[in-house]
Amino acid sequence: MAKENQHAKEATGELSVNVQGFGFVRLAEGDSLFVPPGYLAGAVTGDTVLVVIDPQSDPARPVAAVKRILARKFQNFIGCLVPMRHGHWGIRPLRHELPDLLKLSDESVARSEVPPREGNWARAELPVPQEDFPPEALPCANLLGTCGASGNVTGDLDAIVAEYNIPALYTAGEEAAAEELKPVQVRRLDCTKDTIVTIDPVDARDYDDALSVHPAKKKGQVVVGVHIADVAAYIRPGAAFDQAARERVFTSYLPGRTLPMLPKALANKQCSLQAGQERLAHSVFICFDEHTGEILSYQRKHTVIKVRQRLCYEQVQTLLDGGTFEAEEGVLELVKKLANISRLLRHRRMTQERFLPMAMPEIRVVCSEKPSRILGVQQTEDNPSHQLVEEFMLAANECIAHELQKLKLAGLYRNHLAPDQEKLQEFAEIATVMMGERVKGLTTRGTIVRFLKHAAESPLKDVLYMAFLRHLPRADYGVDNMGHFGLGKDNYCHFTSPIRRYSDLFVHQQLLSHDLRRKPYSLEKAVEVAMLCCTKEYNCDQAEFAASDRMKIRFIMEQCLEKGGMEVTGEICKITKTGCQVYMPDFGLLAFVNEEQLNRNWKFDHLKAFWRNDKDGDRLYITQKRRFLVDVADPVRGELLLAPAFAKGSSPEEPPFSPREKNARQKNKK
Repeated sequence: MAKENQHAKEATGELSVNVQGFGFVRLAEGDSLFVPPGYLAGAVTGDTVLVVIDPQSDPARPVAAVKRILARKFQNFIGCLVPMRHGHWGIRPLRHELPDLLKLSDESVARSEVPPREGNWARAELPVPQEDFPPEALPCANLLGTCGASGNVTGDLDAIVAEYNIPALYTAGEEAAAEELKPVQVRRLDCTKDTIVTIDPVDARDYDDALSVHPAKKKGQVVVGVHIADVAAYIRPGAAFDQAARERVFTSYLPGRTLPMLPKALANKQCSLQAGQERLAHSVFICFDEHTGEILSYQRKHTVIKVRQRLCYEQVQTLLDGGTFEAEEGVLELVKKLANISRLLRHRRMTQERFLPMAMPEIRVVCSEKPSRILGVQQTEDNPSHQLVEEFMLAANECIAHELQKLKLAGLYRNHLAPDQEKLQEFAEIATVMMGERVKGLTTRGTIVRFLKHAAESPLKDVLYMAFLRHLPRADYGVDNMGHFGLGKDNYCHFTSPIRRYSDLFVHQQLLSHDLRRKPYSLEKAVEVAMLCCTKEYNCDQAEFAASDRMKIRFIMEQCLEKGGMEVTGEICKITKTGCQVYMPDFGLLAFVNEEQLNRNWKFDHLKAFWRNDKDGDRLYITQKRRFLVDVADPVRGELLLAPAFAKGSSPEEPPFSPREKNARQKNKK
């Protein structure tokens, strides 16, 4: 870096730091500046920084040095305490965005009321320097206080809740007040005699949607009732529980801990569509063409319903597979009708709307709450029983999006923009390496859908889908209806989960205000709520990912201790000179084999991009599925390091040919 002079330009932007020590500063206009190692001046990822641009660097690839930190994105954070040399203390932040280890200032450690203890979770801050730091300065944090021990489920979940600032459970007083809430009076249709069912996971507690089937007035048509818990009848705009729900925005589902958006007195009782109990619902009666699945019309009604039977996905799937289960009168016939209609809807969406087909298994950690301990890992595949419910919820959400526009109400739409062509090209290059075949032409919805269907046959299907999702824009909330690219819908909003999502509750409130001839929220207020929902959704997602990954790693640690070691199945999805990235399909985790996990016999082949063991001929190459030994499990950072396991006496597989090698061999054969 050239010495600063009076001609050096300055710029401001957000810093992103690579694990290898260099960084990039993204400027407001979208350009980026490279910051080499040793010129970060104590800045970390997320910081807003003032940089000095080296006037002697290439204008096409400008190089800069951090001059001053203007603001910290992660000023306060949670981490695990570790002793350092010469009596100093450090902290390992829970967030991946922060460095693996930060030194704690001796002054803050001395001021701490509770002496630091190795392994304890702690609160710390990264202060914003009041003056310029030398370029080579390292970040230093201040200890604010300890939060309890790590190494157990309760402590880890407490740390994640604190890091992501997720509001605590409602108090006993708030729960008692919620039990006393009375619903607002509105004209309702009595549907208590109808055959209605809920279909949910076996461990669900809040039932906010139910289904029924009704004859249509015209031949060749059928009406499906989608009944949603009428939460807005209890939660009035601006009231205390509306404010509390808006503070949370989402129910946070962490392994072994659920932090609900609404008090349990509402979420699990008064608003929950429990079997055999009269409940208030906001229903959409959708008329479908019995032959094509096309939505012909719909009617929205406030209703009173009584669910005939509570079903779980496993029961429904058993019926769809030709079996049966013990059912109330009319329930089996209802489920069969719903299944037939849902198949029509899905086929229509597949052929007409051409949604992006990416069926990925859900792999979640099963924990008990009291006491908090990990019971195992459960994998749920996307099957017809889940699709049955999904199709009718999608249809109801689409109808309500139309309704908001028809009534000219300020609402929240669930938007998903089309991907940027540059991002799609970047993904195509990644997919080419992973699949061993040329991927190109992802320029239209049709080509993208065809590629995703083809990718379903790849051994790295899940990893490809995850990589593709990372190259798509995030779906978000907005007051303008901009369509949903992933679903292929021109009109879409969220209406079907008002117990656990504030966006849905807001839409319900707007519709109820209209029905009661009360003044709904203004467009300006809707904009404010949309921005809040987007921010809170991202934070909630990050908390759930952090908790899920760490509980999976803690479960693997427990298995290693119990068995004296553990082998896992992994699929190599990336190869570099520093090691391999491995996807573990049984756990839904990405792990790594670094150079440290490979002994001196392993050598990296730059031309063919694989690692080879010169002693026994073993190889590591992309798309390879093999066994690995768990080497290092780090639940603090949520990282897992593996070492290759190789059975004695077996011969190593040959790596597949690259696309270029395949073409050359085919030409030689001809």
